[in-house]
Amino acid sequence: MIIEELPMIIFTIVAQMSVGAFWALGAIHVAGYLKKISPEAVDRITNAALFAVGPLLVAGFIAAFFHLNDPFNSIHTLSHFGSSWLSRELVFGVAFAGSGALFAITQWFGLLSRGLREVLAVLTAAAGFGLVLSMAGVYFSVETIPAWNTWHIPVFFFASALLTGSLAVAVALLVIWNHSHAGKKGVLAKVSNRGSDDTAPLGDDLIALIRTSVQWLSITAASAGVVIMLTYPMYFQYLAHNANPAAQDVSARLDGAFLAWRLILLGVAVVIAGGFAFARARVTETPSGKLSFLLVTALLLAVISEVLGRNMHYEGLWHVGLNTWQMYGGH
Repeated sequence: MIIEELPMIIFTIVAQMSVGAFWALGAIHVAGYLKKISPEAVDRITNAALFAVGPLLVAGFIAAFFHLNDPFNSIHTLSHFGSSWLSRELVFGVAFAGSGALFAITQWFGLLSRGLREVLAVLTAAAGFGLVLSMAGVYFSVETIPAWNTWHIPVFFFASALLTGSLAVAVALLVIWNHSHAGKKGVLAKVSNRGSDDTAPLGDDLIALIRTSVQWLSITAASAGVVIMLTYPMYFQYLAHNANPAAQDVSARLDGAFLAWRLILLGVAVVIAGGFAFARARVTETPSGKLSFLLVTALLLAVISEVLGRNMHYEGLWHVGLNTWQMYGGH
């Protein structure tokens, strides 16, 4: 494990998860609209999960600051938005976090009209897209590092957002469903149904929406995992047949235990989410302990797999004509 890059490993994974989770919550609202369920009713099962998105991103930014020699100079990166992907990453990150926090506050207190809140949600989702794209651009744009200067990097980053974000929201939905079913009164119940009886059971329409959402989120996560798994052979073919010796060296060094465990854990997560969890969600009529176990396990395996994959990503820091492995204990 490259300890020096651990802050960036945490930041990229957590930020992408928070973006993917926000997209998933938006998709649930769209599904509720198509099923003619009132937005206020859908709020009851999404608001609680929404409040987990912001802290995730904040935690990621805190981790990223530990990667800087002088965190107080980070403000200077804002001055090169037109030419620097790093500047764009910071701008979109702040925009996503700020607009997401504002959206959450307006949802919590019922501020602004429903239409304005929906516009704010769309802007937040767009900022999240810009954030993930900018993250990928920071690495993709470095032409002297062949392992990063390839289209595979954006694929890995966007797939990671869909994989971890979808599973995180699926787990959150089951927690909310379980609290309502058990008649528990607590923080989750209060933020998911502000202003009404927070111990009242969910209606049949919302239960059906949760079940459908968990199924689609499981399939989305599994599909994203499959995309990652299918991209790796193409990525290593690109490295192995690249004219630059630096790319060939990275290919040889990454083809080992980290890659094997990365793919094994990801493969198990895909099978659990797209197979067992999806099938269980189709037949369960009440919050299922087995379904919760399956989704939590899939999420944990997916996150661990992403940590291994992101470690491999930073091990690809090998410049053309310059051996940079010395900083990580290489030769």
